Amino acid sequence: MFLSLKWTFNNQGGKKRSPAWEQVEEYLSKLEGEAGTLTLVALDGADVGPDMLQVRAENGNYMLTLGEETDDDYRVRFYWDQSRPNDKLLILGDYWSEQQLTKDFELVVRVFKEFFDTGNVSGDILN
Repeated sequence: MFLSLKWTFNNQGGKKRSPAWEQVEEYLSKLEGEAGTLTLVALDGADVGPDMLQVRAENGNYMLTLGEETDDDYRVRFYWDQSRPNDKLLILGDYWSEQQLTKDFELVVRVFKEFFDTGNVSGDILN
């Protein structure tokens, strides 16, 4: 699978085609505890299936989303934790339910590794 890595944090942005996992992991570590985004985009051009994984981060909260083409639509899967309050938190200028956020950065890394290796993320994590 061919991927592109895109990032925005510390008032800088950039992109890299065909990153190695170590490069993705390096940029993830730079995002930990910071405000910004990191995105992996599948460049294979498949007609259906997952094509973009993104994490938005601010104040130690992380919002994971996975975009995927379906036969007739575009669907976004996201992390959901019903045990968290339904209060709204500000992430990069938008308010999101705390139930859509995680503070577990190791989970963020695991999700990115799964997408990097397989091109998808388990529905148990992002639904």
